[in-house]
Amino acid sequence: MTKTEDPLVSICCITYNHEDYIRDAIESFLMQETDFPFEIIIHDDASTDATADIIREYEKKNPEIIKPIYQTENQHSKGERATIFTFKAARGKYIALCEGDDYWIDPLKLQKQVTEMGKRPECYISFHPAIQRWVDESREDSIWGLHSDKTTIFSTEKVIMGGGGFMHTGSVVINRLAISRIISFFDLAKEAPVGDYYMQILGAEHGGALYLSDIMSVYRSGVPGSWSRRVNSDPNHLASWYRSSIICYNKMDIFTKKKYSKLFEILKKQRYSSLIRSLHLDIDTKKSIIGADMDKIDVKDQILWNTTFKHPFIAQILRRGRQLVLQIRSYRNRSHPKSQKTLKETPRRDIPGN
Repeated sequence: MTKTEDPLVSICCITYNHEDYIRDAIESFLMQETDFPFEIIIHDDASTDATADIIREYEKKNPEIIKPIYQTENQHSKGERATIFTFKAARGKYIALCEGDDYWIDPLKLQKQVTEMGKRPECYISFHPAIQRWVDESREDSIWGLHSDKTTIFSTEKVIMGGGGFMHTGSVVINRLAISRIISFFDLAKEAPVGDYYMQILGAEHGGALYLSDIMSVYRSGVPGSWSRRVNSDPNHLASWYRSSIICYNKMDIFTKKKYSKLFEILKKQRYSSLIRSLHLDIDTKKSIIGADMDKIDVKDQILWNTTFKHPFIAQILRRGRQLVLQIRSYRNRSHPKSQKTLKETPRRDIPGN
């Protein structure tokens, strides 16, 4: 691709302290075989490891394709969303997403998605299944988001009810026509715990979400410092996630002009049910999150709430039981490590050296 060519696709990658993973991501971008030009926009959020140096290495070799954004101060800590920086810098008609600790395994990924989206211009977002791979190899590889064995268009309602796990972020390609609306929502909902889910909803609201059945990316689970690790290990992060999820459901409901109100009410009930059953948060924290919405909780959950609230020792017993289960599970994982891959990838689709 020469400087004079306008990219059809902008690959937007956000990264922070991914020195062990960012090479795989960049190599998987560069291996893409397309009949159109593309650019690679990488946002480094002031990494404290060698991530930025690695990006500079690739930038020097591919200055016409790789367009980094180097932050000198961490923007996430200021409440800014790194993805928005890449969106505003992108020039392509299509935006392909992949975070710095994930990577693609099909050199034709972009070509396939852009071709199919061109056939269905009403669809502003496309996605596909991904391999979920644990960095410590404590679990077998599994497939994330295998919803069908053929190309399908899923409704906005299906995307909403599918939750944040319906699409793997590294599989998503979005039409630029949806980007301004996505940016507008995040201007209103800066507290959104995970932006991927709300991007998926707004990408699908025009003409649904286009699904391709090919498995073309890898999602790494258990990466140190990742959002999921922080939430699962820190009660404060977990509580914040519950609070912001409820707030953002309400904001998205208003933003979409109440078209999906019934679905967001169902989601809030599910979130409250999960909150009540959580053994990682104390009663006072749960009470502060639920607030005046107690009447929106199902009868079974209200009974459970009243039981644990009036008799805290029951919650304590449940918590200890949960801890015991986790200890047993951890012991089994250590005693029976993964012996072989359960999923095979063709050599051409993987990154050399992995």
